[in-house]
Amino acid sequence: MNKPEDRPTGLFAPLPLGGKTAPNRLVFAAHRTNFATHNRFTERHVAYYETRAAGGAGTIVLEGSVVHPSDWPYEYAIFGYEAAVVDGYRQIADALHRHGALALAHLTHSGMQGSSHYSQLPLWAPSPVPEVNSRELPQAMDTDDIAAVIQGFRQAARYARDGGLDGVELNAGQDSLIRQFLSPLTNQRGDDYGGPLDNRLRFARQVIKSVREELGRGAVVGLRLSGDEHAPWAGIKPEDAVEIARCLASDGLIDFISVTSGSIYTSHLTRPGLYQPPGFAVPLAAGIKAAVALPVFAQGSIVDPKMAATLLVDGKADAVEMTRALIADPDLPRKWREDRADDIRPCLLANQDNLIGLVQNPRLSCANNPAAGYEREAEFAPLKRARTPHRVLVVGGGPAGLEAARVAALRGHRVTLYEREPRLGGAVRLAAAAPGRERLALAVDWLERQVRKLEIEIYTGVEMTAEQVGQEAPDAVIVAVGGMPGQQAGVRFHPNAPVINPRQVMRGEVPTTPGRAVILDTLGDPVGMAVAEWLAERGWQVEVVTSDMFVGQRLTASLELTAWNQRAAARGIVFRPQFDTLEVTEHSVIGADHFDSREIRLDEIDLVVDVSPERPDEALYFALKASGLRVFRAGDCVAPRYLSHAILEGYRAGREV
Repeated sequence: MNKPEDRPTGLFAPLPLGGKTAPNRLVFAAHRTNFATHNRFTERHVAYYETRAAGGAGTIVLEGSVVHPSDWPYEYAIFGYEAAVVDGYRQIADALHRHGALALAHLTHSGMQGSSHYSQLPLWAPSPVPEVNSRELPQAMDTDDIAAVIQGFRQAARYARDGGLDGVELNAGQDSLIRQFLSPLTNQRGDDYGGPLDNRLRFARQVIKSVREELGRGAVVGLRLSGDEHAPWAGIKPEDAVEIARCLASDGLIDFISVTSGSIYTSHLTRPGLYQPPGFAVPLAAGIKAAVALPVFAQGSIVDPKMAATLLVDGKADAVEMTRALIADPDLPRKWREDRADDIRPCLLANQDNLIGLVQNPRLSCANNPAAGYEREAEFAPLKRARTPHRVLVVGGGPAGLEAARVAALRGHRVTLYEREPRLGGAVRLAAAAPGRERLALAVDWLERQVRKLEIEIYTGVEMTAEQVGQEAPDAVIVAVGGMPGQQAGVRFHPNAPVINPRQVMRGEVPTTPGRAVILDTLGDPVGMAVAEWLAERGWQVEVVTSDMFVGQRLTASLELTAWNQRAAARGIVFRPQFDTLEVTEHSVIGADHFDSREIRLDEIDLVVDVSPERPDEALYFALKASGLRVFRAGDCVAPRYLSHAILEGYRAGREV
């Protein structure tokens, strides 16, 4: 644990922003939530933001409010151009001000990066450049369109002021019309709004001037700016961003600049995952801070308060956006200030549960914090001590079992936990053994610290049977023993075929001499990726086969696909999509092309890894249920799924027992 004198300081220094002052340098930045109803803020928004303000966040920037009817970028977008938004702003402002936090609207127009599916209108953009993901060609804005959007920003700012907010942040970041005007990548105009930088700055300047005139000097006006589009052939490069920031700051109309990274070509940097190092975008903020006299906000997977404090002390930024860290633990500022770093629930940067805008399009949630987005749901109300403490036995020390034990103990029950492996953590420990996925272990590290602080008897290396559980005579049992390896259906496996499962790979149960390995991937998720990389790093020639259209199909949801392809190419991993596996012999994998059914043979194979859906390990649960014991189950022994499901079900079991 860090002692106060060992920690860098500065996080909790007040931050003047125009005519306002933030109580500290911790920022909860704008992000999509899907909490809206009828495209308006809801009570769910109020609870979500207020929980972070109560935990100590100093500045909270609300979910983006679109400023004009030409922009409806996702189904539950907030319509900031409608007067009805004022009531929602007022409720949120009142809630945040009760805790001393600044509340800012995030005013935005997505331009070509929006969607026409909801509005049934053409997208607006500086130039008719196709959007790289949807391939949709936008309508080039004429001067009347430009004037209408500028007026939209002004009107939206007025509604933010009328709703009692402290000011606004204008979006010139990754997915914004303002950035599209600034960038030669998307601005190919030949009029006063295109060509040289002064012309490309014109739209941004007019928006800022209009908003400042509307709000006056007492309100905060900030700018969210992309510091690098990562498209060096045409886009905004770091040196360009510095010049843009210098020009806009010199006008004297903005109070801060929040520096982001990415553009339409780099969505994996918009919501970076495990393979982007924490703080990857800090140099962009530092470069701009050196060039302007305004407060500069840094971001980019900053989830460690020590890192945040250090970069402030080093003069790289004036404030730090710790958005995902505050989703994982809203009380992070308070815990850090109280020297309780070990109690901060960590952000994993896994992108498992932030799928907004993708096929599933759920509400925002968090893999490691089941209460995120559900703050006022009854099941997440403060835990109450049980009227009658029970003797509770938890079988399984993975995330579900650990969370169940933690919650049950907090309710006053006498808890005993048994884990069959020598170490607590379950399958998460194996997943964290994969290259680049080490952060996953933080989830079970935190849970283990918490349960060891409580009066819980913990036994490892013990596999409990139904008879042994019965001999313990518990009042209740929570079964959380996880899943078991599955096998690909419809495939003929020779009894002597060199087939193992992903768990065996992660345990190092592979031949000592590397050879040729084939990964039979039916999941398309990080499991197959992890296995392939683990083997390739140890000298194996690796080929991944799948019946899917492309390898790693489910990695699109977590925005890991681009990085996975880059790493696979660097390691010489071969992809073979559209391959239906039929038979695995002693030395061959035999399959057929998914479309024309022609036979494909992969010979001289030394190792085959069957990456198939796991099966629930449910025998103990049903045996105990048949015995008449009061029994619950949680996690993969119900159905193997994601970490978030395991933690949530463990929480529910611990609360219900």
